[in-house]
Amino acid sequence: MGDAAQIQFDTIPSFLGVPVGDLEDLVPGQVAIAGYFCDNLSRPAAEQRYLARQLRYASGHGKAPANAIDLGDVNVFPLEPDKHFSAVVSQCVAVLETGARLVLVGGDSSGLKALGTAARQVTGADVPVIEVTGGIAGNLPNVQPVILSVDLQELAANWVSHPHRLAGLSPAQMAAQIVATPGNVIAAAIYGLAPALDNRGSTEVRAALAILREVSDRLEKGAG
Repeated sequence: MGDAAQIQFDTIPSFLGVPVGDLEDLVPGQVAIAGYFCDNLSRPAAEQRYLARQLRYASGHGKAPANAIDLGDVNVFPLEPDKHFSAVVSQCVAVLETGARLVLVGGDSSGLKALGTAARQVTGADVPVIEVTGGIAGNLPNVQPVILSVDLQELAANWVSHPHRLAGLSPAQMAAQIVATPGNVIAAAIYGLAPALDNRGSTEVRAALAILREVSDRLEKGAG
């Protein structure tokens, strides 16, 4: 690849500024981050699908997590729910079978359902879902696979442009819950935020970006 082409490739926006790659680039223990461009299936709300794009644009070129990769967006078929769910599950399975850990970013909570099904297929057992806003779960062993659910609709009103509630959590409170999540976190879903596509969205996008970094760090740690 020529220098000019390499420079152009390197400037592609990516989550947290991490390298852009594909399935064959994954190694065990790596954190794979993928966009989920679907917001009309579970608790629908227009424009939730834009979260992944906005987080990539806001990531800049700061210090990137050392063991993470941006896989791009999963293939979705939101107008064909059965085909969509099957396709998303199979893509999640393909990532988890490499031994990598997967974060789905954006869209509605249907991505979380797909992660749960994929994790069950890979592990052979139901994998508990831990909600960040639900407080710390019971005494899970460090080896217990778990999925982390980060619903950004639970952010307090002063952190979002289209609040669903006045009370809620600050990004720092969410981060503390993420750090304290027990078990072996093999996957996570960050969803529920429809970022404003103008200056109003800057606060909520920065908050979501900080939360994504905490999630990436927690998945890299693996066992709690």
